[in-house]
Amino acid sequence: MFGIIFTFSMVIALSFFQGSGDASAKTSCQNHQFLNIVSLSGDHPADVCEASQKAIEFLARYDLHLKRPVTIELVETSINNRGYIAFGSYDRSQDKIRLMSYEAIMAGTAPQMYDQPFDMEHYHGAIAHEIAHAVFQHNTAGIEDQLTNATQEYLAHATQLGVLSPQRRRQIIEASEVGPWESGDSVSEIYMSLNPSGFAVKSYLHLSKLDNPQPFI
Repeated sequence: MFGIIFTFSMVIALSFFQGSGDASAKTSCQNHQFLNIVSLSGDHPADVCEASQKAIEFLARYDLHLKRPVTIELVETSINNRGYIAFGSYDRSQDKIRLMSYEAIMAGTAPQMYDQPFDMEHYHGAIAHEIAHAVFQHNTAGIEDQLTNATQEYLAHATQLGVLSPQRRRQIIEASEVGPWESGDSVSEIYMSLNPSGFAVKSYLHLSKLDNPQPFI
């Protein structure tokens, strides 16, 4: 993989996603046949569909696509994802994303993403992150057990930054003071847990600067 080493660690990476609760309404995204949203009244299915489409379009540049239906469940409480609290999670066994509603996240104490105050644009990024996990699983059938979690986090964080506005993305890149992954680097969950913003920036810059990304992907 172009000299970059993806490593696995038992250290649980910090995440940005959290949920649970009873759903009362189901909505299908008109712009994509494979996306179904289950939500409580007052949630934002249109925002979820818009953010999901941004992720799908970003990943399509690398010939990565959803291949079967995915359900996105919007919940009002924090999500316990493998022992840590998150804004969202993806369950590959059910093809289901659980995502905190925007209101639930904002009701928390000064929520942040990539060292910035959380807002609707970062909510779109969080949704894109989980869509990328689903797309990753759909495109690695038969070999997923050979790939480390850091491998899919590389793609998920690159996608998350990729759907942000150029101005917001530039702010995060400049504040991180890191460059892209280099040959010989170890792309690990340890680094992601210590510096999630740096991990995201390094992943986005590496992917976006590849002259021919297809062999790497």
